[in-house]
Amino acid sequence: MSTLAALALSVSLTASLAPDVLSPRVAALVAAVEPARLEATVARLVSFGTRNTLSDATSATRGIGAARRWLASEAAALAAAPGSRLQPFDDRFTTAPGPRIPRPVELWNVGVLLPGTDPARSQEAIVLTGHYDSRASDVMNATGDAPGADDDGSGVAMILELARVMARDRPAVSVYFVAVAGEEQGLFGSTHLARRLVAEGVHVLAMASVDTVGNVVGQDGVRDDVAVRLFSEGVSTVETEAARKLREAVGGENDGLAREWARYVARVGTRYVDNLDFWVMLRRDRLARGSDHMSFSREGVGAIRVTEAHEHYDRQHQDPRVVAGRAYGDDLAHYDAAYGAKVGRGLLAAVATLAAAPAPVHDVVLGGAVSPDSRLRWTLPGDPRVAGVVLYRRRADSVTWQRATLHPRGDALVVRDLVPDSYVFAVATVDAEGNESLPAYPSRLE
Repeated sequence: MSTLAALALSVSLTASLAPDVLSPRVAALVAAVEPARLEATVARLVSFGTRNTLSDATSATRGIGAARRWLASEAAALAAAPGSRLQPFDDRFTTAPGPRIPRPVELWNVGVLLPGTDPARSQEAIVLTGHYDSRASDVMNATGDAPGADDDGSGVAMILELARVMARDRPAVSVYFVAVAGEEQGLFGSTHLARRLVAEGVHVLAMASVDTVGNVVGQDGVRDDVAVRLFSEGVSTVETEAARKLREAVGGENDGLAREWARYVARVGTRYVDNLDFWVMLRRDRLARGSDHMSFSREGVGAIRVTEAHEHYDRQHQDPRVVAGRAYGDDLAHYDAAYGAKVGRGLLAAVATLAAAPAPVHDVVLGGAVSPDSRLRWTLPGDPRVAGVVLYRRRADSVTWQRATLHPRGDALVVRDLVPDSYVFAVATVDAEGNESLPAYPSRLE
C-alpha cells in the first residue's frame, strides 16, 4: 500500500469512530426519511377499520385482507420505482388453531427484499419487521374498530419508509423489510418468517422488531419526543452448554448478540441524528409482554425491539370510546410522525452501516490470565474490504463500551498493563469508508 493510500485509510478509519464525522452515503440516506410519508401510511392502515387477524379477508375496504393487499401493492410499487433494487417478498401460510386462533387462518407476511451485492455473503441478512395486525380490548373481537395507529401502524410505516430510502443502495448483505401478521394472536407471522429464513439457510446477522414507535405522551404524563427504548436479551435463548461455561468464566451476561446489536444501534444512530436518545434496556422486553423479535431470539438471532420510551395504555389494545370524559383508542390523532421519523433515521443509520460493513472476525481467543497484559487473537474473514480492526473495551463493572481503538488489519493484539480479569473486550472489522461490523466477543480462553 502506498504512503498516500495508507494515510487516506488512517484518516477514514479514524473518522469512523469520531461522532462528528459522518459517512456521506449514510448521511444522505438518513436525510431522505420523510415524516409525511410515515403519516400517510399510518392513516391508510387506520382506514381499514380493523386489522384483527380474524377479521374479514375478502372486503376491499375493511379488515385484514384489504390491509395486506394494500401492503402488497405498496411493496410492488417500491420494487417498480425507477432505479429500485428492491424485490417484493411474500410469505403466506396457514396457521393451525390455537388459544387465540379458533380456526385455521391464512396469514401473509408481506414486504420487500434488498439483495446484497457480495457473492461471498449471499446468505447473510438483516431483518426489520413491523406487525400490521391490530386488536381491540378483546383480542378475539374481529369486527369492532381497532385502528392500530401506534400499535403497530407506526412500525409498518417506518419499515416501508426505510425500504423506500434504501431502495437504490447496494449493501454487502441483504436487508428484509417485512410487515408481519398475527403478532397480537401470538407472534405467528414472525415465528413463520424466522423459521423460513433458517430453513433457507439465511444467516440473520441482526433483527429489529419496530413495534409501537409513534407516541410521545406517556401514561405517566411525560412528554418525550427524544427517547426510544431498545429491548435486548443479554443471554441467548438458545445458549449452548459450551457458551454457558464461557459466559460463567468471563461474566458475559451482558454480552449476547442482541445486547451488542442494541449497543450498535444506539452508538451509530446517535452519531447521525441529533437530539435522539436510545435507551439500551437490559431485558428482553417489557414486563409480561413481548414482540416479534422474540421469534427470532428463539432461533439464536441477535434480535431487539425498538419502541417508544413512554407508552400510553389508554391508547393500546383498547376499543375506541369515551368514558367519563376519558378517551380510549389507538387513533391517528395521537401518532407523532416527526418522532417516528427521528427514530427511523437513527435505526436506518445503524442498518445502512452494518449492511455495508465487512464480514466480522471469528474465533476470538482471550488470554493473559495471571498476567498484567491482555492478549487477544482472532481469525480474519476472507473479505478483502477489511481495512482494519477496532478493539472495544470496558471495565468489567460497566455495561457500556468505554473506549474504542483503531488498529491496522491484523489477527492479534496485546494490550499492555490491562489485566484481563478487570476488562471486557470485543473486536470489530472496519472498511476504508468507516463501516463497522458488529463487535465479536471471545469464544475461547487460553
